[in-house]
Amino acid sequence: VVASEVVAAALSGGLPGRRTLSTWQAHLRKSGGVPRTGRVVSLRGGEEEPKKPILVIGSVNVDIIIEVDRLPLKDETITARNPNSGMTAAGGKGANQAVGCARLADPGRKTQFVCRFGNDAHATMLKEEISKHGVDISRSVESAEHPSGQGYVLLEADGAVSSVVVGGANAAWTEAEVYGLQDLVNRASAVLLQREVPEFVNTLVTNFALAVGVPVIQDVGGEDRPIEDAMLKKIEYLAPNLTELERLTGMKISNRLEVIDAAKTLTARGAKNVLVTCGKDGAVLVRADGGFIAQACIPAPGGVVVDATGAGDAFRAAFVSALVDDLPMRECLRFAAA
Repeated sequence: VVASEVVAAALSGGLPGRRTLSTWQAHLRKSGGVPRTGRVVSLRGGEEEPKKPILVIGSVNVDIIIEVDRLPLKDETITARNPNSGMTAAGGKGANQAVGCARLADPGRKTQFVCRFGNDAHATMLKEEISKHGVDISRSVESAEHPSGQGYVLLEADGAVSSVVVGGANAAWTEAEVYGLQDLVNRASAVLLQREVPEFVNTLVTNFALAVGVPVIQDVGGEDRPIEDAMLKKIEYLAPNLTELERLTGMKISNRLEVIDAAKTLTARGAKNVLVTCGKDGAVLVRADGGFIAQACIPAPGGVVVDATGAGDAFRAAFVSALVDDLPMRECLRFAAA
């Protein structure tokens, strides 16, 4: 879930120059004057054309969050730091990013999310939690045979997070379901994908998007699997974190120059843009022409990191929300880091 402080940072002047979330839109949103209908009312009077929605296709999980002092070693059992740990929350990279887009994008731009809910009680909670943020889930599917996906999250005292995902209904996509989404892809302003669903889902959706000129942002997080060169050439933005970048390239990374060198091995294979999130060291966008843009980390409100769960998802959601409004790239990165 994207913290309200992220929105506040965007509205408080964190973005130089022209901004998607302009002052008048902010006031309307606070007063409830901008319903998330996908249409905006022009200040000059009359109704403008609806903006193309952001389309997120991917995973939804019920997360079980366990607070620990440290991660267990091999063959070791430890107890939770908090005896009342085990809180459940809506999660999954797809759901996190969809909610983030719905909360951060221009109020006249809808966010559509397509996922597979399970056949258990968790599905009702997940639908309610995602929908209340204004996300359109009308084209999502409820599996009759599989439980909801689950994420087991180990939260350390310094806010660091490790997790294990059990796919459930997320792993049960069919090709027929994916082919049925072509009309949504055709109408989208951008498509956001992750790797907590079968790879053929991402491959087919990327092919649909490429055919109509819709940019694809591929989050690398999820299952550990290689990306074919042919796929790299079709993705507009490949978005790994440091661990995922090491995994994709087989290179050890300890500083920004090594981040850039590793990302360049992916552009050499055909990637157009590699957007690497680097935790406390910010983010780096490496382009196919060899150029790069570095974005410093913007301190968290209060200066203390409490929980890094979903931080990368929030970053990608904010980046896409700015990107589809044609903000300059430096502003997109700053908005994402806010």
